[in-house]
Amino acid sequence: MSKDGTSAPPRSPVPRSLRIGSFLLSSLLTILIVWLLGFVLDDIGDIDGPTYQAIVDEYVDESLRERAADLELRIAGIETRVARQGELQGDLQRSMDNARETMQQMMELQRLSLEQETPPSEAERAALATAQQRFLEAQNRFEAANAEIASSNETKFQLRQEQRVIEATIETQARPADDDYKERRLAHQFRLASMQLSFIVPLFLLAAWLFWRYGESAYRSILMAMLAATFWKVGGVMFDHFPQEFFKYIAIVAAIVIVLGFLAWMLRKAVNPSRQLLLARHREAYRGHVCPVCAYPIARGPLKFALWTRKGPRLSATAEPASGQEAGADTPYACPSCGTTLFAACRRCDAPRHTLLPFCEHCGDELVAAEPAPAS
Repeated sequence: MSKDGTSAPPRSPVPRSLRIGSFLLSSLLTILIVWLLGFVLDDIGDIDGPTYQAIVDEYVDESLRERAADLELRIAGIETRVARQGELQGDLQRSMDNARETMQQMMELQRLSLEQETPPSEAERAALATAQQRFLEAQNRFEAANAEIASSNETKFQLRQEQRVIEATIETQARPADDDYKERRLAHQFRLASMQLSFIVPLFLLAAWLFWRYGESAYRSILMAMLAATFWKVGGVMFDHFPQEFFKYIAIVAAIVIVLGFLAWMLRKAVNPSRQLLLARHREAYRGHVCPVCAYPIARGPLKFALWTRKGPRLSATAEPASGQEAGADTPYACPSCGTTLFAACRRCDAPRHTLLPFCEHCGDELVAAEPAPAS
């Protein structure tokens, strides 16, 4: 009913294409709102929390960490020197092999010369002496490198022993940091969840209130998109931050509350329906030839002789109405079950009209005298 006291005109049917377009656009709007809310919630979730290393530094002695770092550097330096000595030994080994091959060739030449009773030349003797000197020098350097590697490995072993002791001490000191980190991490997660819920829950409540308040307006699709998007993000935040053993109880309680809310809304609609819903029920009842109040068949005019089935009235072929009884369709009629007047004379044209519908089918006069009684 409008504010001036007149009943609102029936809504015109919406074209199918417009309904489909509205549904698609509202679905797209829901996705866009979900994305927008997701961006905001992700930015809130990116707030830095406690780091494990920073908490460990609070429990471990600074001098031990410095000593451990120094040992790591010294061990790395020793490993580098050992690797360098190994490379040098490889070069010396190749030099000794070349010198040995040269000595063997020179000695073979001298043997041939002696067999031919020809003394070796000065160049051959000098080449042999040079090869022998190169071999001995390379061998001495190879042995020195080997001694250096052995000494470095011994130093490395001692440093490793000290490093193990320090690492065990650091591990003992850092053990309480694990529990402290878990507590701080849990507190940080709870803080993030509180911030995200404090942002999304008011939006969800606002969307729910707007949908409840203006759900019958032309902006129903927009309000439904807002409600669906905020409800989805509320569930997502709760799923991300609450343990699963708690989340299942929260989810089922929320589902029960929602179902109870809709059930209460439907019951209120059934007990105290709106005028539009009530008129829709009346139209369907009149169309089905039953009383809109008690659903008793309307036995009026030819329907007085009809056989009522589950599918509606069916006229009997053998039952012919008596003369003048056809005119009963143009007389006032009241339900014999509940006494509700269903047809009465129109105040403008005096023709019988539906008393529970707003307009006369003959002259179009609008009935605004009283609200129709709700259907039981």
